[in-house]
Amino acid sequence: MAQNYVKIPKDLSLIKQKFILGLTKRQAISFGIGAVMGFTAFYICNTTINFQAACFALGIFAFPAIFCGIFNKNGMHFEQIVKLMISFFRKPRTRTYQSENTFLILSRQLEYDKLKKILANSDKK
Repeated sequence: MAQNYVKIPKDLSLIKQKFILGLTKRQAISFGIGAVMGFTAFYICNTTINFQAACFALGIFAFPAIFCGIFNKNGMHFEQIVKLMISFFRKPRTRTYQSENTFLILSRQLEYDKLKKILANSDKK
C-alpha cells in the first residue's frame, strides 16, 4: 500500500495563507493593480499607435506592480527595502574610526617640553 507523505517546512512563518488561485492577498492585489494599469495602457496605445507598441506598453506598465507583489527577500518586501535604502542614503556619513597620529603627538610633546624648559629657565633668571 502506498503511503503519502506531506513535507512540512521547519520554519512555519514561511507558510502563507493562499487567497485566490494559489496567490496570497498581497500578490492578488498587486496582480489586480498591474492588470488595471497594463490594460489601460494597452487600450490607450492600441487606439493611438499600433498593436505591438500596445503590448509593449502593457508589459511596461504592469511590471512594477506585479514585481512589488512577488518580490520578497529576507522576509522583506520590495517597498520596505526601498524605504530602508532611502533612509540609509539620506543619513549623513559619519566617520566612526579615526586613527591617532603618534608621530604628531610625540612632536607636540617634545615641543611642549622645550617651551617648558625655556620658560623655567627664564623664570630663574
